[in-house]
Amino acid sequence: MSDRQNIYELLEEIHYKAFNDCSFGEFMVHLDRLIGPISKLSDGELVSRLYAYNKTPFYEHF
Repeated sequence: MSDRQNIYELLEEIHYKAFNDCSFGEFMVHLDRLIGPISKLSDGELVSRLYAYNKTPFYEHF
């Protein structure tokens, strides 16, 4: 599976699990603060950070 597909799936899952009361734009702002400057990350690094965030309990403490 490509990195882009993984990114889309992870974003969807995290949005549903941790930020379901936020619009997608608000979610992206919060996520940018939590995992780093998304625009500066390579696809592979973004997948790694999203996967790590999704598998940790951090989202429960937002």
